[in-house]
Amino acid sequence: MTLDADGYRRVRRAARTHREELVVRLCGEAGLRPAEQARVRPGDLFEHGDGHLLAVFDTDRTGDPEPARETALPAEVARDLRQYAASNGIGDDDALFPVSARRLAMLAGEVIDRTAGVDASVTDLRRQFAARLLADGVSPETVVELGGWERLDSLAPMLPDPDRGDLVDAVAGGGGGDADAQPGGSGALSAGLVDASAGLAGELGDADRQEAVAATACERLAGVAGVRFAWVAERVGDAFTLQAVAGVAERTVRRQLDEHRDDVDAAVDDGEIRRFEGANGPVAAVPLPGDDSARLLALGATVGPDGAADALTALAGQLGQALTAVERKRLLLADAVVELDFRCPAGASVAADLSASLDCRVELSGVVPVDDGSLLYYLDVEGAGAEAVMNRAAAAGGVDDARLLAEYGDGAAVEVVVTDTPATALLDAGGRVQSLVATDGTATLTAELAGDADVRGAVDAVTGGHPDVALLAKRRTDHPAETAAGFRERLADRLSDRQATVLRAAYHAGYFEWPRDSTAEELADTVGVASPTLHNHLRKAEGKLLTAFFEELPSGEDDR
Repeated sequence: MTLDADGYRRVRRAARTHREELVVRLCGEAGLRPAEQARVRPGDLFEHGDGHLLAVFDTDRTGDPEPARETALPAEVARDLRQYAASNGIGDDDALFPVSARRLAMLAGEVIDRTAGVDASVTDLRRQFAARLLADGVSPETVVELGGWERLDSLAPMLPDPDRGDLVDAVAGGGGGDADAQPGGSGALSAGLVDASAGLAGELGDADRQEAVAATACERLAGVAGVRFAWVAERVGDAFTLQAVAGVAERTVRRQLDEHRDDVDAAVDDGEIRRFEGANGPVAAVPLPGDDSARLLALGATVGPDGAADALTALAGQLGQALTAVERKRLLLADAVVELDFRCPAGASVAADLSASLDCRVELSGVVPVDDGSLLYYLDVEGAGAEAVMNRAAAAGGVDDARLLAEYGDGAAVEVVVTDTPATALLDAGGRVQSLVATDGTATLTAELAGDADVRGAVDAVTGGHPDVALLAKRRTDHPAETAAGFRERLADRLSDRQATVLRAAYHAGYFEWPRDSTAEELADTVGVASPTLHNHLRKAEGKLLTAFFEELPSGEDDR
């Protein structure tokens, strides 16, 4: 790293505008990358106790995405952010910096370039942020979470080499004694788990969702003496998805799942507690019993083959029964569905291929299965011209044909015929494609399955045919049911009085029958308008009717 604390102060002083200084400070004092700053909105800043937290997004803000993480802002930086927004008339839901990530990186680079005596890069702003926190005694795990680094070893260049005194001090007073006598030793852990089990008995019975059951259990267990954290995960296909986490960052848990996959798989497959050494201490993983489940409870604790292990096994049985009971109740009382999120790389998705090759955003607006087993994809592309989109789509793997539907500015709407795509396996398994959005060479495919569907079979069908595709998340939700009256009311809100009149008259006059009972000219005379006007009203009304019908149905919903 080439930027120390003094150098960073000089970079700050080199900023000439309020915007330049705020961009530098969000990098150097909050650990935000330029791409993350480009997605910040003033409303993402909120207070927690006496501090300030900022929700950080690493994906496009279209719709209502979940933040990738939360980072803390110094009070002075939080105040500067609010002042900048207020002085520039930026609302809570507006982009704080309505420019591209590349422009923000250039802006910070220009400030660094004009700083005398500093030879650094924009990346060095974030590195000095990490180095300062580590020097202040902040744990590496916390620094990783604040700055959004993927792994602890990313911080290695920022850590000072220990001297001999550091090595001696690190273990001074760290050994000996009776484990049961230590606060959080085996005896205290057993008693804490028994108490937690008793307290959970009533709380778990009140929950109405599996996620709430798992979250309640993890929060209580993370507060037990001797337990650093707790999490619950479920294996679906070849991937584990998290249901609840307490006391540790989710990215840390995902790293544990990746690095100790053999241990967590063995816990589920063998039905026994497995122990492994995580980056921040020992972890005990125990399977949760249930109806054909592959769930796992993990505690950041030292659990030996004694009373603590017995207490953990009993608690896991209690939690597994609660999760099963909630699921049975939901299946009986609600129209429950399962939603799955898959990550698709460029090699498995034409949308991801386009976003990678053309640096654009691609969204699926509709998908239609056809008789030969292929699918019609209707894609909206933002950030790339029609000619480039058509050329790339035609050359993408798994694409049989492509047709331009519309061209607008630096975007296009296209129809592509695809024959080799994860969506095909989902449809064959009885699923429905809810959405597909691709940016930066990766597509997120969200699918829906019936609540009683073979979820593992569907996941295996997707990942078996496309090994590069990974399951990101699995969740259960209620499928909202709409009555016929509700549909008519929603449609009526969209139609003008004249459009509704013409549509109703056409229906009752047999205009939509084959052969027609009334011609367009006869219908126009009946309602007292010219024939071109009638066609105009009918076309618009039909379009609104079809929009109201199809927009509420998952993509791919048809007789298939």
